[in-house]
Amino acid sequence: MTFRILCLDGGGIRGVMPALILQQMEQKLGSPLKDHFDLIAGTSTGSMLAVGIALGKSAEELLNLYLEKGLQIFPYQKLFSLKRLPLIFKYGLSAPKFSSEGLMAVLQEQFGEQKFPDITPSRDSLKVIIPSYDTIARDPVIFKSWNHHRWYANIPLWEICLCSASAPTYFPAHRIEQDGKVYSLIDGGVCANNPVSCAVAEAIKLLRQSTDKSVGEIVEGIKVISIGTGDPASPIPWEQVRGWGLIQWGLRIADIFMDAPPDIHRYVAEQIIGGTENDSKPRYMRLQLPLKEPLLKMDDARQPNLQAILKRTDDYINQIEVQQKLEKLLLNW
Repeated sequence: MTFRILCLDGGGIRGVMPALILQQMEQKLGSPLKDHFDLIAGTSTGSMLAVGIALGKSAEELLNLYLEKGLQIFPYQKLFSLKRLPLIFKYGLSAPKFSSEGLMAVLQEQFGEQKFPDITPSRDSLKVIIPSYDTIARDPVIFKSWNHHRWYANIPLWEICLCSASAPTYFPAHRIEQDGKVYSLIDGGVCANNPVSCAVAEAIKLLRQSTDKSVGEIVEGIKVISIGTGDPASPIPWEQVRGWGLIQWGLRIADIFMDAPPDIHRYVAEQIIGGTENDSKPRYMRLQLPLKEPLLKMDDARQPNLQAILKRTDDYINQIEVQQKLEKLLLNW
């Protein structure tokens, strides 16, 4: 029995990258993406893609969402923009860069009032998981589409995605009060910007509950495609970083939490799954663009940045090596 997983990283407007890759995958598969996966995991911008796919949206629709609605989510670039004044008056000079109003409006327009039971009406349906983080309990919150008895079962999907995408320094934390308890939820990227190890763990648990196979047999049946939003890991020399204090680390912390956790989760998943793209019959593939220069900002939705992201992604996925690895994986999908 094969259990197929799709994992989608966070990364703001750079969600254009996985959206474009998914569009090509959908063309190769010849039918909607939701028909080819048993579980989809998405963090932050990846949560929007995950929910969109699960609800039957095409990869082209999701790509156009970024291209057409990006400036509604990220309406300016400078911290001292006049458009930011209401946030400064409300929260002070240390206010988040953006209001969540634009992001909220886009999510509501895309997903309406649909909830998790609309994705998973039966036990055998496509499943979705979305990481977030509760600053009150100081614990990760992993939203699961098949746990209809949990406190978030009646939370709209747009709001669950908002929780997962409320990146520190970029957007305010999102407050939810449910059953007399208050949750303060921020971007799932602080704990699982690449949600692949969460997805693999949930897959093993689900399969152990539904089959009598050993863990080893279960793992051999799991296949994973994990798609990133670009690796911006430009070196920070020791001579520079050794003297950093609160201000310097504070200015770079969002960049670092977007960079370090994905590699840890990738490592864990690769050790459990094995069967990487170098094998004759691969069961795991990581698609991630190398970004060695400080370009392609995650909050710049202006056309020059979007076109640069599209070009870099197109160059990457059209490399012969990448095409061959992807086709080899999908051939046995």
